[in-house]
Amino acid sequence: MRKAFTLAEVLITLGIIGVVAAMTLPALVNKTQNQELITSFKKVYSELSQVYMKIKADNGGTFEGLCKSEADYPVLFAKYMKKVEVCEAGTASGKCWAKDWYYTNGSKVSSQESSSASLILPSGTSMLFYFMSESCDSTNELKEPIGCGRIRVDLNGIKKPNVVGRDIFDFYVTKDALIARGSEKTTANMTADWGRAAYLLQNGKMDY
Repeated sequence: MRKAFTLAEVLITLGIIGVVAAMTLPALVNKTQNQELITSFKKVYSELSQVYMKIKADNGGTFEGLCKSEADYPVLFAKYMKKVEVCEAGTASGKCWAKDWYYTNGSKVSSQESSSASLILPSGTSMLFYFMSESCDSTNELKEPIGCGRIRVDLNGIKKPNVVGRDIFDFYVTKDALIARGSEKTTANMTADWGRAAYLLQNGKMDY
């Protein structure tokens, strides 16, 4: 006589498999998403750094005097980037930038991004630009008077998670380099949400 599993045994086995899957699947999905975001982050940072260096090289090795207002930044950067879409100031919210975005603790970021000049890359990455100083001598969250402006990126645009430190990061345009917010030249802490750009560049992982 051939032995076979009873219906109860099959159901119990399936139940155990379901419980194990429910416990492990979210972690696997989160790990995969994090790796995709890290890869995108490195690509965007590399592209921005190359564009920054080209702009400087074409202007006597300096960024000083190139941007007199927030609106000048997307125009300048778009000249050095392929197939980008320019969003006029006042139209970013919901189109170039998520209407609602958050800190890692779940609290909503209250700043309004719809007034910022912005670009959308072919990859879907959104970029917002902030003016600091035409002469590149701003000290806003910088330890030295080297600030020209700031670039805020959302790696996957209006798609989720829309969380600072996950897919939203800041970089400073300075006299000498493109600096990640949270680096030693800024006053931001790399262990805080807004300092995660520097953390990722240094550690290469989202273990927070």
